[in-house]
Amino acid sequence: MGITVLVVWLVTALLGAFLLTIWLRNGGLRQRDARVTRLPVWLILGHIGLAVLGLASWSLFLLGRTAAFGWAAGAVVLIVATFGLMMLFRWLPSSGRHAHGEPTAEGHFPATAVIAHGVCAVVTVLLVVAAVSRTV
Repeated sequence: MGITVLVVWLVTALLGAFLLTIWLRNGGLRQRDARVTRLPVWLILGHIGLAVLGLASWSLFLLGRTAAFGWAAGAVVLIVATFGLMMLFRWLPSSGRHAHGEPTAEGHFPATAVIAHGVCAVVTVLLVVAAVSRTV
């Protein structure tokens, strides 16, 4: 089950990297003003950084079978999921101040890529929690 988690996590990361590339190509780093973007840089970098940390913890768990690394990966992936949900709700279309004018960098995200990333992320979280709970 641990290898399955790793594969699903890597697929999730690849989809996230695709979304990050779109965001960067469309000026995401230049749109730091809250009136321009819905996704602050700290949220995106926090989501990415913690996801990498969680993936590293999971890899160490697989290599050493140390339960602490598995639990650390489980805790981190829950925080990553929370950041992801925050980004999803900020990304969803609205009629607020972001709805008019030039589209934001995240406005270029293909909905299918966002959905695929989200579905893979949910599966990752569930598999991590299931795998770690078996170590008790």
